Amino acid sequence: MTLPRIAWRYLTARPLVTLLTLAGIALGVALIAAVLTLRRETERTFQREAGLFDLVVGAKGSPLQLTLSSVYHLDMPTGNVPWSLYEKLKTNRRIETAIPIGLGDNYRGFRIVGTEPHFFDLQHEARAFFSLAEGRLFKEDFEVVLGSQVASSTGLKIGDAFAGTHGLVQMPGSEEHGEFPYRVCGILAPTGTAQDRAIFGTLRSVWIIHDKEHKLHAAIQGTANRAESPLEVTAVLIRLKARGLRLWVADDIRNNTEGMPAIPVNEILRLYQSVLDPVQKTLLAVAALVVVVSCFTVLVTLHQAVERRRRDLAIIRCLGGRRWEVAALVMLEAVFLSLGGLVIGLLLGHGLLAAAAPVLRDRTGLLIQPWSMDEAEITALLVIAAAGLLSGLLPALSSYRRTPTHDLGVTE
Repeated sequence: MTLPRIAWRYLTARPLVTLLTLAGIALGVALIAAVLTLRRETERTFQREAGLFDLVVGAKGSPLQLTLSSVYHLDMPTGNVPWSLYEKLKTNRRIETAIPIGLGDNYRGFRIVGTEPHFFDLQHEARAFFSLAEGRLFKEDFEVVLGSQVASSTGLKIGDAFAGTHGLVQMPGSEEHGEFPYRVCGILAPTGTAQDRAIFGTLRSVWIIHDKEHKLHAAIQGTANRAESPLEVTAVLIRLKARGLRLWVADDIRNNTEGMPAIPVNEILRLYQSVLDPVQKTLLAVAALVVVVSCFTVLVTLHQAVERRRRDLAIIRCLGGRRWEVAALVMLEAVFLSLGGLVIGLLLGHGLLAAAAPVLRDRTGLLIQPWSMDEAEITALLVIAAAGLLSGLLPALSSYRRTPTHDLGVTE
């Protein structure tokens, strides 16, 4: 019988202890793999999308809230700014592109974004960011282009009509704008960003719907004669002619207009540093602690096993087994436990991310690659494997130093 087979027999002879040890290692590995993968994928996606725009200009309030609501469709807007601000910004000689957006309605929780056709001319890394999977871009009011996730989740197709619901969040009892149906004219190819979860139409469509609401509210309040709905936008997305102008242009907008500028890259970096990074480091610390405890468990388990099998190991020595073979037998048990827990944990961590990927995509637009690995994760796994092997070193040395005559109670 070979040494690996004997080591395997020893492990299966105590199934409960073996399973608990494997579970401890696997849990720590799974948590580390999941946290590192999720951190890498979220950073990649957020930074890619933040890099689309140099500045976002909106109503005064929280710059982070403005960024999340306008770029990532994850928060409520800070308010509206007048259309005249957009017209002023688009003529600024330092601004390459200014794109107005208007928010206010949703369909099944997906935001309806009013904008201009040149929004779809965005470039990222010298390539077009948007491309059509089907149909065409909108030309008339109440024609819309769907993000890829909207199309797959709702089942809407080219030519289908639907009514938007007031508000940015789907809630029971929300007012539906049935008198202003939208018609699908195009479906975008996936971008792997929050734009996949948006419905794009003309700004005039948003204004028409909310002008009616404005007049209705004015009539209820008895001010119908003076009711005039002002032309407003929720935010203006800006690409500069040179990124080095960000701070200069932001200060100019802050001091000379009623709008508030935000630099998306800076806001996302601040979000990571203040919120996400501490949470991720805490989870990694917990995972590392679990792995350390599991490695000590391996050490104690193998040490106790060596003590219980003193006579078995002594008999192996008497039958011709060498010292290194006895020590190798103990080390093989450590290898099986460490590598077994590592493989199970790796599959568990990435498997859970694969299961959660559709939910993350639906709720946040975050498109992750759950089975990808990077250098940091591989390094962490190698450290865990080395720690597991070191846990078996002390019991292996103990068995190596033993003499068969002493363990069998034979006196010379």
